[in-house]
Amino acid sequence: MLMSPVESNTWLILIAAISYIAGSFPTAYVVTKGMIGKDIRFEGSRNVGGMNAYRLIRAEKSEKLAVCGLGLTLVGDVGKGMLAIAVARWLGFLGYNPATALIIGSLFVILGHSYPLCFKFKEGGRGIATLMGVLLALNEPLLPIWGGTVLLSIFVAQYLMTGKINWKSGSKLFSVIGDQVAGRVAGIAIALVPLYFFDPQLFFPVLAATILVLVRHIQRVKGHIREWANR
Repeated sequence: MLMSPVESNTWLILIAAISYIAGSFPTAYVVTKGMIGKDIRFEGSRNVGGMNAYRLIRAEKSEKLAVCGLGLTLVGDVGKGMLAIAVARWLGFLGYNPATALIIGSLFVILGHSYPLCFKFKEGGRGIATLMGVLLALNEPLLPIWGGTVLLSIFVAQYLMTGKINWKSGSKLFSVIGDQVAGRVAGIAIALVPLYFFDPQLFFPVLAATILVLVRHIQRVKGHIREWANR
């Protein structure tokens, strides 16, 4: 029996709600609060994300604990993205349009991460790790394709802007990955091209999540450009 539009929309709203609530869990906040007792929303870059958690924990404790904190944050944030896609697929027996459900799941889990319910719809993260989880759950090869494109863009941008890259220092390369915002944003946008050609059927869920991640980077990119221009 065919599902009526009202019934289909009801289940899609459920997917959106579950995805948003999952995305709203503030992993970096919980990890930082638990490890050093500080509120990440008011420390460092004030971004509720893995890199800010890493820097704050390293400054207060040690490199080893900072790496542990970063790992926990990544696991939690990537897991949120994977959960949203898994739920959209698991509940497919209800009869809604599966392609629409994947788009809604990917969009709303990033929305929850960026504008979490627990922080009154503000002070969330930028959604990169959660986007990684979405890609991994949609189709595993999407993640290395995306990651390779973003990393290449980061290092090209770093070289163009500074004229050098210290390939011998792992810590400095790691800093470049965290700090090179312009290259990261360009890479996230450019990565849409190979992702489309690899699996066009999954392009729209990827696009929905990517657009929101890019929107969350606008202010950071403006600040990064101003800093570079004033050097």
